Amino acid sequence: MRIIFFFIPPVIGALIGYITNSIAIKMLFRPLKEVRVFGIRLPFTPGILPKQRHRLANSIGGMVERELITPEIIRNRLLNKELREKARVAIISLTEKIFEKTPNELLKDHKKIISEKVGGAAEKLFPVLTSSVMGFIEGAEIRREMESKGRILLMNIFMKLNSFQRFFLSAGQYDTTLQQKMPEIISDLILNIRNLLNDTKIKKKLLDAVASSFDKFTDEQEKTLRDLIDIGEGEKEKLDSFIFEKLVNAVDGQIENILSTINIKTVVSERIDSLDMIRVERIILDVMSDQFKWINIFGGILGFLIGLFQSSLSLFLN
Repeated sequence: MRIIFFFIPPVIGALIGYITNSIAIKMLFRPLKEVRVFGIRLPFTPGILPKQRHRLANSIGGMVERELITPEIIRNRLLNKELREKARVAIISLTEKIFEKTPNELLKDHKKIISEKVGGAAEKLFPVLTSSVMGFIEGAEIRREMESKGRILLMNIFMKLNSFQRFFLSAGQYDTTLQQKMPEIISDLILNIRNLLNDTKIKKKLLDAVASSFDKFTDEQEKTLRDLIDIGEGEKEKLDSFIFEKLVNAVDGQIENILSTINIKTVVSERIDSLDMIRVERIILDVMSDQFKWINIFGGILGFLIGLFQSSLSLFLN
């Protein structure tokens, strides 16, 4: 009987240690809300995690931002050969699909927007284009060519007249006068072209013609983009490599801005904070169930040792 009484405290201590540890672990998650009795909030309600979920979410978000998703880590990831090869293959596949489409297929469902963009771009470029055209026409070499063509044109017109008309023009020396006045005629022609290009109505008609030509081209074009630009395999490989390098360099140069815009800490903390606490409990228990089990067992062992010490001390004192 004395042996039974000797082992009762260790057994009870083991049970108490195991149960109290189980309750303590449960109190990490439960209750989900505070409990009040006669208007007084009971201690340890809600559970530790529900009560501190905002601080926990902010802490995890800050840790992820500082330690897990940093510019250095992403840059090192971009240098990974496997990742770079996958990105290169993805770009090759994307450009292949684009080149095998006709302009109409490529712009499907977006033709109206693209047409408006083409018109807007043409309007912005119109002053530059007209300036380039006028600079070309007003060049000394082009003026001389226009004067030469103008004289030839006058001669052809003169030769198409009948004898009486030619005699009348020759008698009045109109043909010679027109030949001599050709530089002035060309200057007036250039001035009229300039005024024409600066006219608002003409400008609108030209811009409408550009947009209309773009729509007509995309509607009637049956060749694929590859055939239109006549790109070979070697040229496509160079293009793919160029796009790949530019894309990687662009990402590398904008990592800080991208992370700053995304705000990793806020995204992670808000996501964690929005999780249902029952789901959080399930996630943590799935990960740490073995560790929690051993905490309970350790509590039982510690309780058993304490009870054993008490029994030994009581036996010694008696």
